[in-house]
This record gives sequence, C-alpha cells and structure tokens, in this order.
Amino acid sequence: MAGVIDEDERAAAMRWFLLLNEEPVAAEDRAAFARWLAGGEGRVAAYARAEELWDRFGAVQPAWQRMQARRRVSRRAVLTGGVALMAGAAASQLVAPGRLLADETTGTGERRRLVLADGSRVELGGRSALSTRLDGSRRLVTLEAGEAWFRPAADPRPFVLCTGQGLITATAATTTAAAGAFDVKRRGGVTIAAALEGGLRLHPAAGAPVDLAAGHRSAFDAHAAGEPRPCRAQEVLAWRRDRIVFEDETLAAVVEDLERYRPGRIVPVGARVAGLKVTAVFDLTRPDRALDILAETLDLRIRRLAGLALITRAG
Repeated sequence: MAGVIDEDERAAAMRWFLLLNEEPVAAEDRAAFARWLAGGEGRVAAYARAEELWDRFGAVQPAWQRMQARRRVSRRAVLTGGVALMAGAAASQLVAPGRLLADETTGTGERRRLVLADGSRVELGGRSALSTRLDGSRRLVTLEAGEAWFRPAADPRPFVLCTGQGLITATAATTTAAAGAFDVKRRGGVTIAAALEGGLRLHPAAGAPVDLAAGHRSAFDAHAAGEPRPCRAQEVLAWRRDRIVFEDETLAAVVEDLERYRPGRIVPVGARVAGLKVTAVFDLTRPDRALDILAETLDLRIRRLAGLALITRAG
C-alpha cells in the first residue's frame, strides 16, 4: 500500500493484531477493533503491514516449534521475547499467519470438502485455511489463506465472509432459500470474488461497497473494488477438477496460485519476468509440467534448487 504509515498507528495495529490472534477474543474487543479500523485508511494500511510482518514468522517457525515442545509459548511471547520479526527476518510463504489460527486447513495440493455447523457447504483448495464464527445474529466465515468455494445454507442470518481486504456478503440469503454459490481467492494483497449463483456485496475495508451480480467477478483491495466483469463458472471452478485457468494474468499471479499445489517456492526473478502475461490452462496434479510449459512458451529458464524454483530469462 502506498504512503507512509504513522508510527503510532503502526504500533496500535500490531497491538490489535496480537490481541485478535490470542484465543479467546471477547466480543467487545472485536467490536472495538472494528471501530478503530474504521477510523481511517492509515489504520487499514498499518494493520495490513502487521499481517505482512507476521507472514515472515514462517522463517522462524521451526525454532518456535522447538520452544513449544519444551514449554507453552504464546504468539505474543514469541513476538515480544526477541524473535527478529520486526527487525526483518527473511520472508517466507511456507507458513501463512492465518494457517496458525484457522479452524480448517489444507496442505499443498490438497482439497477438502466441509459442511459447516449451519449446513453450508465449502470446498477448500490447496494450501488454504478457514475459520468460522456462528452466533445468533450472523454467520461469519474468514478465509485466512488460499481459495474456497461456498454454498451457504438457507438461514435468516446473513452469511458474511471476511478476508484481509474486507467483507463479502451473500446478498440472496433468505429464510426459505439458500444464497447460491460463490468462489473467493486470496492472492497477495487482493481478494478475488466470483458470484456464480446469486449475488454478492463486496465491502472493501476502507472503500465503498460494490454489488456483484451472478456470473460476474471482481478483485478488491482494502480501498476499492475493480469493475465487475463476466466470468464462467466452469473456468472459475476448474481447480475443483484439478485444472486451473489463467486469462491474461501476470506470471507473478500465476506462480502464486501454482505454489499452493507444488511444494516449495516459485520465484520469478525481476520485474520484467514477473510482469509477463499468461493465458493458459494447467493440470494442477502436474505443477512442474506447468512450469516447463511456461518456460517453453515465454522463453524462460527454470532453475530448480532444494525447495525453490527460480524463473529467469533464458538468455
């Protein structure tokens, strides 16, 4: 996110992040956080930065696990007890922060079908994570990482999905009819939502809500949603049949999706390589073959090291 983050806001965001990632979290604390976050765009940016810093925790995860084996250590103690998170530990996507906190997770290349307590159906894609909070007034589901397909059950309570960029409400829910079906993917600092049956309302954390009609998709960050554009369910949901469809996507976006189906990291080297456009259909059961196809068609070179695939220009 652009702009300089105020130091006071940065510190407050980290305190909120730590509080919300301790269990249990009181309802009044969640409400107070929502009021704080609504206080300005700078706070949204500061909280996103706190999440980004927590991403780097993956670099020290093995050491934390060893400490846990000796004694119970809270996440707050890890951060305040000398781990070099704030000092800039090497970034890693192997352990996303949401996966440490989620109720349901999938591994690399795994898919899982779930039925929530209210009867809603969910399918999680590879390396994805989901948390649920159902109470008397609403159904709140958080996609902590990855991608998922949802078919909310008929229920008078709204079905609300939370991501790092804002909220998504299934607008067609009633007491007598289900809310249709939709797909949501978290990719970097963006949420991509596709309304497949029934409508959605997108609520960027610091922006105006946008309605998404059935058969349309949109990407949004914390500030705004992009223009809705038509989409085809068979392409959006191809991942449920071990296929993935890219249409004029950057190589950086493509490899981020492929990483959820291949162990280790895939790193495009340089902005020119990362920005190359890709239109293709890949077999998710053969992600290394997908890399080979990318290399052949875009004149690239793949260097495979231990747990790492580097993509560079061939020349």
